[in-house]
Amino acid sequence: MKKAIVTGANGFVASYLIQKLLEEKVEVVAVVRNEQSDIKLLDQTNENLTIVFCDLENICKLPEILDEKRIDVFYHLAWDGASGKNRANYELQLNNSKYACDCVTIAKQLECRKFICVGTITEKIAGNVLECNVGSENIIYGIAKHTTHCLLRVLCKKQGIQLVWTRLSNIYGANNRTGNIIGYTLDELNHGRVPTYSKAEQPYDLMYIKDIAKALFLLGEKITTQSCYFIGSGTPRILKKYLLAIKDIYGNGAEIALGERAEDGLKYYQEWFSTTDLVRDTGFEPTYSFEEGIRETIEESKAAFKGRTK
Repeated sequence: MKKAIVTGANGFVASYLIQKLLEEKVEVVAVVRNEQSDIKLLDQTNENLTIVFCDLENICKLPEILDEKRIDVFYHLAWDGASGKNRANYELQLNNSKYACDCVTIAKQLECRKFICVGTITEKIAGNVLECNVGSENIIYGIAKHTTHCLLRVLCKKQGIQLVWTRLSNIYGANNRTGNIIGYTLDELNHGRVPTYSKAEQPYDLMYIKDIAKALFLLGEKITTQSCYFIGSGTPRILKKYLLAIKDIYGNGAEIALGERAEDGLKYYQEWFSTTDLVRDTGFEPTYSFEEGIRETIEESKAAFKGRTK
């Protein structure tokens, strides 16, 4: 892989992926929404980085903007409403599916050999959603991701492009502003509050962002045999074990409250977190244990909170 394009380039996952690609001497075209977008997470001084401003609504104009038409791998990470209440915004989520399909057409024009898109473990629930009495806002987001995956399988086959769909679980690390369970926990602890949860007895695989970036790079670099890979540590835990570890590492008398919230109705299964295909095809191994990664994240979170409250 000599040249890659990354949409949603100033986002949490994409910015770390771009950093990894640049470290590996890959030329990167970083696609950002517009000139008003915050791009401080991108290394603008790196000669192998080209920043292009183009929003998803006008993504079909991208080939006209680029001078170079030969791109090896297209990483599509742009996705509006990936967190918070917009996960339940059906119009926004349906548009995301359309834009992803548009990007496949663009990838063909740019002579890409591989199209890599980021999904979510939540989409696994979408296949059983009609049989589940679930009212969680995650469901619309998960259904949209699942639908997009299905559409891309058809379109990539038609265009002669290899599709690599990745499923992620909860991600943590510096600069994560998505408000996921790790972000929520650290924000509560930083404010001196007690975060509350359900019994937290579901299996989870919490991954450090630097290892996510490493895996995404390898999926672009290596020969892949599957159309879908779960990116994880290979050693998932019951959620409450992660939460108790966070409490202990955070220190300062931190407390958490398990069993204070009702269950959300979402059911996860251990086999969903298998990394067998990922390891076989890429040789991926996490660089960080959960304890190592969360310690770095906690330190960054405390420093950032202290800076905001000065």
